[in-house]
This record gives sequence, structure tokens and C-alpha cells, in this order.
Amino acid sequence: MEPATETMERLVLFFDERYPCWTPAMLALAELDRTAADDLAREGLLEFGEGAYSLSPAGREAFLKLADEACLPSRPGEAPDRKRAARWGELMLLLDKRHLQRWGVKEYVSPFRFALPDVRGEDLFVMDGAAPVWRYPDAPVFRRMAEDFPETGAAARSRPMPDAGEVRAWLEANAPSLYDAEFDLLYKSRYDFQVYAKFPPLPADPCGLFNADRFLFSFMPAPEPGNLTQYLEKIGEFQMFLTMLRRLYLPGYVDLDAMDQDGVNWLLFAFTEERDAERCAKLLSPIAEALPGPAAPLELWSVSLEGLRDYPGGQAETIWDILPFAAHSIYRLT
Repeated sequence: MEPATETMERLVLFFDERYPCWTPAMLALAELDRTAADDLAREGLLEFGEGAYSLSPAGREAFLKLADEACLPSRPGEAPDRKRAARWGELMLLLDKRHLQRWGVKEYVSPFRFALPDVRGEDLFVMDGAAPVWRYPDAPVFRRMAEDFPETGAAARSRPMPDAGEVRAWLEANAPSLYDAEFDLLYKSRYDFQVYAKFPPLPADPCGLFNADRFLFSFMPAPEPGNLTQYLEKIGEFQMFLTMLRRLYLPGYVDLDAMDQDGVNWLLFAFTEERDAERCAKLLSPIAEALPGPAAPLELWSVSLEGLRDYPGGQAETIWDILPFAAHSIYRLT
């Protein structure tokens, strides 16, 4: 096989389910050959549009053939929304390239969807002047959840851990109307992974969240007063997500892990440009104390692809060596 052909075929396999789209900036970051991508586009295996490359139908067939020949379990990526897939792909790639996690494991879920009770509008929050008042705890499903699963934190470990069947039955009886809240990326950071390997998974853990620091990223519209409601709705979804983890799915192991180390739960509003991440912090900081509501402890930040791309510290050891410096705090635990 000629080297050029080998390079092109190798590149096809990068367009998998995790990274269905690649922008020129992503190719450069991953030290991949854009010339090979252009050659694949000319051969009809890639398509280029909205600033990103993706597999064509012929490219997906070639991917399956190459993966089978290499005995790889990979599947070809598909991107109905190419621009969005490229955006979260670049975010994953930047996070991955910017820290080593030498003694841990990096896990990414993109997009991340989580079923929530259909509590929206004024049942989620109302405004009291400039600040939100969170009302979802008074919704029937959350009142009943608090009655049936009253303990949270370490105290919840004293009761039997519910299994997946029990949680499913409770939701069917008390939350017949659910919808999928969507975040662009869930990053699960498992530092000292081998130390925690001795702990068996929790029976109702919905997506491997036990003994992991949890960072949820959501790309947002322009950070301006007219869009404030969308930011508060996303914070409300994050609060309901944490409430369900604490009472139903991971009782006793959300804010402390199995070795009683502090758990981490961050929501990060994401943007392409650094100026928008700065504007987001300025928009929300005046009402920051009202944002965690009854779901504290949690943290709220803003971050940009530009800020991660231009981070001057090179490759850090852990996520903690980069995010607090490349991102902007909105509500931070002290």
C-alpha cells in the first residue's frame, strides 16, 4: 500500500461515532493531514460543508470495510447537525489534548441525555425581581420523591440501595411524563481510577456516574438579557438532574464518593469565542447566589473553545490544572 493511500484510509477511521465531524482546526490539533481530507473529499468519501468534513454514504461503507479488516469495533459517525457535532467534537478534543490524566481515566458522552420529569415554565422557576425563585421542589413528582426517599448525603447510605427496577417502577408510578434533557457533553473524570476499581457499581447508576467527577457542558445562545430565561432553564435542568441522582440513582454518593472524597458537579456554559464566555459570567454573576437553589452544592462556569485553544499552560496533568484557569467562575464553592 502506498503511503498516501495508507494515510487516507487511516483518516477515514477517525470519523467514528465520537467524532463524526472534523474541522480544519480539529485536524491541526490532532496533527492529522488536511490534504488527505481534501483528497478523500475529491474521491467522494468525505463531504465538506458548514466548515466541517463528514463521511459521505460511500465513506461510511469504506469505514465499515476498513474497520472490519482491522478488527476494530468502531462504527461510522453520522451527524444530522454537522455544525453542532463539530462544536462538541472540538470541545472534547481540546479537553483531551489539554490534560494527561496520567493516573486516571477520561470518559466522554456526547451528547448526554437524561430523562427528567416534565416540570417547566413557572413550575420550574419564577422571577422575583432580577433573581429566580426555584419552584420545582413543590411539583408533585419532587414532593413525592422527597417523601419516599427523604435521606440525602451520607445519611442515605443507611437505607437499602434501590436497584434499576425499583427506580423504573417508581418513575412509572409517579412521573408518567418524562422528557430528555440534553447537554452537549458529559465529561467524567476518574482520577486514581485503580484505587476505586475495588468498588462494585451501584445497581441503579444510570450512566456510570458513581465515583466520578461530573462536568456537563452546554453550548448556549448569545449571553444577553433577552436570553436569560434559556440559561435559567438549563440551570433548572441541572438542578433536577442532581436531585434525582441524590434521591433515586446514587443516594449517598453524589457529593461524596466511596472513599468520602468530595464529589464534583459542574455545569459549564460553552461558547466558541472567549468574549462570549466573559459576557456570560458578567450576565449571571449579579444573581449568582440565587442560581444553585435547593440543589447546592454545585458549581457554575463559562468556557470557550478559544480560551481552551489559547490556554498558555500547555498540557496539564489533571482537569483541575486547566479548567479553573481557562474558564470563568459564575458560582464557585469556597
